[in-house]
Amino acid sequence: MFERCEPVFWIGPGLLLFFVFVHLPVLLQLALSLTSSGLDGRIAFVGLANFKTLWADADYWFSIVNNIQFAIATVIGKLLLSLILALALNSAFTGQNLFRTIFFLPVIISFVAIGTIWGFMFQFEFGAINQLLNRLGLGALAQDWLGDPRFALWSIVFVDIWKWTGFHMVIYLAGLQALPRELTEAASVDGASAWQRLRYITLPLLSRYTGTNIIIATLGAFSVFDLIYVMTQGGPFGSTQVAMMQVYLQAFQFHRLGYASTQATVLLAIIAIVSIVVMRLTKRADEGEA
Repeated sequence: MFERCEPVFWIGPGLLLFFVFVHLPVLLQLALSLTSSGLDGRIAFVGLANFKTLWADADYWFSIVNNIQFAIATVIGKLLLSLILALALNSAFTGQNLFRTIFFLPVIISFVAIGTIWGFMFQFEFGAINQLLNRLGLGALAQDWLGDPRFALWSIVFVDIWKWTGFHMVIYLAGLQALPRELTEAASVDGASAWQRLRYITLPLLSRYTGTNIIIATLGAFSVFDLIYVMTQGGPFGSTQVAMMQVYLQAFQFHRLGYASTQATVLLAIIAIVSIVVMRLTKRADEGEA
């Protein structure tokens, strides 16, 4: 009897914790999205009324568009830079571990510290970015990076890429070190160039790691809040408003917890769809290589 129940004994606590901390909050969020509730504790069931309101909420969909732009730019930037760094730091050379540490260091620094530091650096009059441009004789390129709606979102994109590239680099490094060297060595003997080895051997074999990086980067892009709140608080003129900022405002500024849950539910659905698509594409790529 014990032998039959032994798997449940070992797996049960983990499954219970997973349900409590993952599935239960999602279920509570879905339930709350069907209500009109505030911080005063009063709850009234409204059915799909919040979703109807959301469908006509121009501010929310504008934030989704901003979020999509942010996600596309940061995911592409992180993947390209992290892959280049991983390829460069995969070969043994003096100071290899030092450079790996330097590029990974921003990952462990808090969003508040990074947002504050880069906020000062992007200041129009005394910021280090514009000061450097002036020193280089490129003063005409100086901008009010966080105060101009044309540049504010892209300035935060740059900072987000700077922070997280080292994290994705480590994932690619793990993939590169797991690749069978016999394949690349055989290709070298057959006369394949470095570019051909990268294109036809390394990149296809890294597809699983690329998929992992895309999913993680996409999740991070659609859940970004701290960095934007510290650097611009959604301004100027709403140009850096993203979905999580809208959820925060509805919940804690306008005290509409039910409507905020509705916004979060739609955002969760978008993230889930993107993740499923990426996983399917990654699986097909792996099956194609097999």
